[in-house]
Amino acid sequence: EKTPFADMPAQNFFIKWCEINDSIFPKFISREEWEQRGVQGILEKNNQGEQTLLLPTNLHLWEMMDVIKTVDHDTLARNPEKREDRANQIQELGSIFEKAGRYLSEYLPEFQEDDTTAKQIAQDIAKEFYQYGLSLQHKEKRTEDIPEQSLLTEEDKTKLDEWFLGKDTYQKMISRLGENPSEEQIEDRRKELLQVYFKALGRVGYKAEGEKPWETTVGPMQHLQDKTRRQITKSVETPEREMETAIFRRGVEKLVMEMKLEAKKLYDILQIDKLKEELNQIKENGTADEIAKKELEISKKIQYEVSRFRYKNLNHKPSEMVKTEAINCVGSTIIAGGILDELGIKHLNASVPNHAVIFLVTSDDKVYWQDFTPPSGNVSEKNKEILDGDIIADTLSEEKKKVSVQDIINLAKNPSTKQMSFLIKGFLNHKRIHINLSSTAEFQVLSNVGFEFKIKGDDKSLSILNPRNEKILEELKKEAIKNYLVAIE
Repeated sequence: EKTPFADMPAQNFFIKWCEINDSIFPKFISREEWEQRGVQGILEKNNQGEQTLLLPTNLHLWEMMDVIKTVDHDTLARNPEKREDRANQIQELGSIFEKAGRYLSEYLPEFQEDDTTAKQIAQDIAKEFYQYGLSLQHKEKRTEDIPEQSLLTEEDKTKLDEWFLGKDTYQKMISRLGENPSEEQIEDRRKELLQVYFKALGRVGYKAEGEKPWETTVGPMQHLQDKTRRQITKSVETPEREMETAIFRRGVEKLVMEMKLEAKKLYDILQIDKLKEELNQIKENGTADEIAKKELEISKKIQYEVSRFRYKNLNHKPSEMVKTEAINCVGSTIIAGGILDELGIKHLNASVPNHAVIFLVTSDDKVYWQDFTPPSGNVSEKNKEILDGDIIADTLSEEKKKVSVQDIINLAKNPSTKQMSFLIKGFLNHKRIHINLSSTAEFQVLSNVGFEFKIKGDDKSLSILNPRNEKILEELKKEAIKNYLVAIE
């Protein structure tokens, strides 16, 4: 039932987010007017080329797909084949939720008679998953009951096992059954796990607050319940995050196509179309080593040009970067990352304390630390291959397992909202530094914007609707800080 734009702070922050990334301006209207306009009236352009994104304040998660599709159709005019990618992913998510509801419903009869609480939790989640899945797929609220026949294949169930448990945990579970387990063994293990899992969700968990957030003591049941709640909420809120990402894509596109260096477009300076053609020719006939060599050569060329921009602290907002022709470290990763994406070269965005760089992943499965921040400086310090021996420890996973170069490569090849965090040695003249990797610079921009709002709360320019309205400014600040904390998490 969530309506992300129902309150003023959320509307204000979305308006600010659009302003940061593009000239598009959201306008919140009544539900009746919005429905009369239809899908074609979501994005309106005036004679000056400015665009208004019209949204109802009670926009539901399942209605966001059409908004995202409309925005992406306009943003990705040069790449029509990518226009519906994100909307299709939400459609697929709807199918997963629907099947997840069918999956849980199928195994409800297996619960023991004395497990009434566990069974009720599973039944409630099954119904909500199923209805939400249908709502996402049909872009309207659906309330029908789950059919008695699940119609799920073994392949469907395996994918759902991975979705519920996580791929790594699922693989560990299967490995404990020995080599080539039978379908019957897997099915028995599935039934057992579901009952244990929902029984744990039904128990009273232990949680003792500490003076500091990190001193809070959480028992295993409470930990499982908290983790489950976070994972479900994150999946359910995917359309909301994709709305913000659709706007961020506009900012990246604006930078790639409009950013100028010495009065000439960076796109033309780099001769992007020519580089794309050269790389594609090598990809058709070359070896992995030859392709990797070209990828590294192109990335260094991009690095040289991006490093020539004027440096300006806190200048990471795409709209401001285009106006001022100046960037900071985060700004450099957005531009470079956008161009690398344009060329089809894999990379990840890396946040380090007070800095941002790119991890380039080449076709020969090598990873390079690349710093695109102005000024040009020492080239050897800005380009360095990362080896397994450079990585000290993972700081995010509960197992604290060591991250390998292959793990970084896998994340680059399978981009997701998942982040990777670890310690690395021998970079930036530090014995060891903390690295946070993600597939987009959006987290960094969101984090920086939130930080700016936090330390410059008295800056009246942050109050978009009325510079003299301190209440609006305070609400905007609170929303930004909340998003800042989300970005850090």
